[in-house]
Amino acid sequence: MNKYIATLALTCLSAATCMSAKKAQVVAPRIADLESLKTLRTELADVDSLMKNGIMTDEGSGLDYFTGYSYRTLYDWDQYFESIVQLYMGWPADYIKNGVTIFLDNQREDGFIVRSVPGNKFHDNEHVKPFLSQIALLVCDQYGDKDWILTPEYMKRLQKYIDYWLVNMDSNGNGLSEWMSAPHTGMDNQLERAGLWLDQVCEGVDLNSYLVRETRAFARLAEMAGDKKLAAEYRKKSDELAERIRTMMWDDEDGFYYDLKVNPDGPMDKYNEIARVNMYKQKGNMIPVRSISSFAPMFCEVATPEQVDRMTTEYLFNPEEFWTPAPMAALSKSEPWYSTILLPNDVGCSWRANVWIPTNYMVYHGLRNYGKDQLASIVAHYTQKIVKEAGNREYYNSETGEGCGLDPFWGWSLLGHFMEWEDSVPYDVTKID
Repeated sequence: MNKYIATLALTCLSAATCMSAKKAQVVAPRIADLESLKTLRTELADVDSLMKNGIMTDEGSGLDYFTGYSYRTLYDWDQYFESIVQLYMGWPADYIKNGVTIFLDNQREDGFIVRSVPGNKFHDNEHVKPFLSQIALLVCDQYGDKDWILTPEYMKRLQKYIDYWLVNMDSNGNGLSEWMSAPHTGMDNQLERAGLWLDQVCEGVDLNSYLVRETRAFARLAEMAGDKKLAAEYRKKSDELAERIRTMMWDDEDGFYYDLKVNPDGPMDKYNEIARVNMYKQKGNMIPVRSISSFAPMFCEVATPEQVDRMTTEYLFNPEEFWTPAPMAALSKSEPWYSTILLPNDVGCSWRANVWIPTNYMVYHGLRNYGKDQLASIVAHYTQKIVKEAGNREYYNSETGEGCGLDPFWGWSLLGHFMEWEDSVPYDVTKID
């Protein structure tokens, strides 16, 4: 066993066993019937009160939705993780469903959907991240509520938005989709791998892995709607994309997944190419930036077991890479741009280092997907420890564990309160099939 993992395994703590609690007051999701979750929910009454700050009304539709942001914006992938929080807190499905339909109702004829509501001049050219089918499936599976999304109109809209990713966002025709910018990835200032606004230079490992899950989720929805042919078509698309990721984006020399340049002969980005051109040539078409995003093939069950072994032992639990004093960093410590503070030319929030709970959550489930349960328990323990000690914040300093960003924050970071519980059950609401 890798020395870093062996040391960490000694610290692995089993999650506390929860006991019974009061009955939910609303029509609750199926998982709410678990007594251990009822008890935890009672202990998190202050979190439930905090979350009520996130109930907003969409001006266009009049629908109420939930967001973790006090400035009212409804974001794409945030919704997926916030939906799991709502599920665990015993909230009804209404805000989750409304979030999906608000995006779908704002779709253009060609399938494009702006990635935030309301949109703005920076987001208006960036397609909503591929999580809408996964959110819809979460409602279908966990609440038993299906009719709202299985209409011909919404199924067609979901298909068109997925096809926009698979066709319109594949400008070089190699079967891999492209981010428009680092902010488009959600990891705002990882500019070295994905560029600035409208650069469209990066075929993201994370993006294409999410699309594998999204097409699988859409196939499940198609099956529920009784369209076996459509389901088979998108399962095939999912399988083919997964194979392209494995064969085109894996670097066997380094034992790591890397994003690819859209244009192998073009500049990496438009704002500071000279400073990095030599490094990028070292890996040909690969963009050799080690980001937490490259563990998405584990969460999306794209990677092979052998690949997961290498990424886990050589990188994930290595304190010179991702296993920082407060784990896990959004960018490897081996990167020259690793920094807990914003650097010149940075935009948005800081993903150059720092701990973001949803990426920890995906890594946790990625480890469980490949039978690495003890290591997953370590991730769950340390993630929950960070949230307990620093409070409900937008993200956390990867060197000190200090809370950063919005204060208080009632969005996706709240997942940290549930990870040791998930690990103790164990229960996985993220499964597609």
